[in-house]
Amino acid sequence: MTYDCKRLFIGRPEMTVLHLSDPHLFADGKGSLLGVNTQESFCAVLDDVRAKGVDPDVIIVTGDISQDYSKASYQFFAEQMAQFGKPVFTLAGNHDEVEHLSSHLSKAPLFPHKQILTEHWQILMVTSHIEGEVHGRVSKTELDWLQRCLEENSDLPTMLYMHHHPVPVGCDWLDEIGIINQDEVLELITQYPQVKLCGFGHVHQFSEHKIDNTLYCSVPSTCVQFKRHSADFAASSETPGYAVYQCQADGSIKKHNYRVDHYLPKVNFAISGY
Repeated sequence: MTYDCKRLFIGRPEMTVLHLSDPHLFADGKGSLLGVNTQESFCAVLDDVRAKGVDPDVIIVTGDISQDYSKASYQFFAEQMAQFGKPVFTLAGNHDEVEHLSSHLSKAPLFPHKQILTEHWQILMVTSHIEGEVHGRVSKTELDWLQRCLEENSDLPTMLYMHHHPVPVGCDWLDEIGIINQDEVLELITQYPQVKLCGFGHVHQFSEHKIDNTLYCSVPSTCVQFKRHSADFAASSETPGYAVYQCQADGSIKKHNYRVDHYLPKVNFAISGY
């Protein structure tokens, strides 16, 4: 990923952002996570986006793109996303191989930039990935960069994206593997009222948490889901999902949560981890 800024011209007051997360793709098209074929479910989600007539200006994917760290899994992802012909920005999750992600997801319409500026909005891609760890951390370097971007563009409403969750989601086992320095992260964000939304993945479920001016929200995985309000690891039979944010020039956001109701995942509940 690059700290260089990517400028996008939307050409109208409203910007539509599609938020996907946690595809967990394999090189093998038959690869499955907790019994769910991840390529199949990923394609079902993309088909649903098209069927609902969603026409995003920007696509954000918040990590865990690969489950097996393979080049082929990233190539498959890139091929599928390129079909939209819209700019795509990605983050590394704890299951990602950063080198492969960077090398295969940096060719237009996929971009490695961490800062995106439009006529009316700023989007910042915040790295929480720690090599070899399940939990996340936002480094001092990253926090300094985040603060600098917020200071320099204080007139622009801003969306932040990260892989790990900076706020609790109500699952004990998941809340142990979120961002371990979340207090630092929240302390910084709350200083900047222009931050309207912080979107994340990792938790494989919808969640919302409002702190001051900022809505913290997660999206489901494009494959298997985790059971909400669970103390220990537990999968869910819920279908894959995604979110669409309609962002207005005045800083307001209309959020839509979608489930892919026609796709019924064949979850193996006997598996006790991933």
